[in-house]
Amino acid sequence: MDDVPEAREFSRATLARMLRRVEPNAELRGYARVDRGFGSIYRLDVRDDEGDGERYLKASPDGETRSVPTEPRIQSVLRALTSMPVPTVRGVVDDHGTLPTPYFVMDALPGERVAYERVCRLDDGALRRLARETGEQLGELHSVPAVDAFGLVGHDGPPLTGGRPDGDPATLTVEDACEDWPTFLRGYVGRELDRHADSRFSRLTPTLERWFDAGIGRLDGPFDPVLGRNDHGLHNLLVDPETGEITAVLDWGYTLAVPAAFDFEFAVYLYGGAFLAGLPDVSDRREPVREAMLSGYRATAPERVGRVSTPEPRYEALAMVRIMNDFHHLDVPEGAEGAVTDRIEADVRALLDR
Repeated sequence: MDDVPEAREFSRATLARMLRRVEPNAELRGYARVDRGFGSIYRLDVRDDEGDGERYLKASPDGETRSVPTEPRIQSVLRALTSMPVPTVRGVVDDHGTLPTPYFVMDALPGERVAYERVCRLDDGALRRLARETGEQLGELHSVPAVDAFGLVGHDGPPLTGGRPDGDPATLTVEDACEDWPTFLRGYVGRELDRHADSRFSRLTPTLERWFDAGIGRLDGPFDPVLGRNDHGLHNLLVDPETGEITAVLDWGYTLAVPAAFDFEFAVYLYGGAFLAGLPDVSDRREPVREAMLSGYRATAPERVGRVSTPEPRYEALAMVRIMNDFHHLDVPEGAEGAVTDRIEADVRALLDR
């Protein structure tokens, strides 16, 4: 996002105080700033009563609340109710007189951080495993009983000054809740297309506006809200790129309550690699990704799989719009941008003509 403020930097002394607020017996042995995602993030090398370990501290980038207090609450719910590899939250500090808040501290998990675009070049076996595990995780996520309306997920749990969230899904809420999915979706589409009008793909914006306007009213319900991952991509995972195993699912600040199919279609498109299929060494693998994801989803949520089994072109188109809006963030080989943008535009037009 272009409006993300520059992250605050903390001194060693400040980080040590922030850590001790959560873990009074922990000693800060070393630290490093991490350029990842949204917020001021630090890797901490810690020694405590259990020995040496590694933690991550995540704080608001500018002192505003933003999504920082909600993220550890969501992680704690997922740790309690699913088998997803989500880091254990050690403690949350929502407000403090002298420390830079809000922030939370969590355990580190194993795995490799790989580039967003790497999904396009995983071998077929690794991609199938990643897709199946994604399907399994979405089946579990969508089964968590936490929301009954559509919108950005928040929380109404008690304030914390260093303690751990209790992992109760009843503490999660929906901000500016909307009970009607088409109404919420129209607002979502409008915001994304406002951004699209300022992108390099803006000549498609009027066509997309007309297509969405005509199509949203024809969506088949009923629509049931679930916790949605939404912010799919390798940038929010730790993985073994050789096998495709997902070892950590990170960054839950943009969790939306949406229909399961909406969340599923975003994952299919983004992990299928079609957004870079204009390159000669990249294939469009949406279909094998969909099959593997459905297999995984069926294993953990067999009673829900019918809700995600039929592709919904409007949700896929929104995933395409997200890629077009953030195209300037993609790492495209020098000289290949024209081929990639032409392929994306052709893909969009083919979807709209179905």
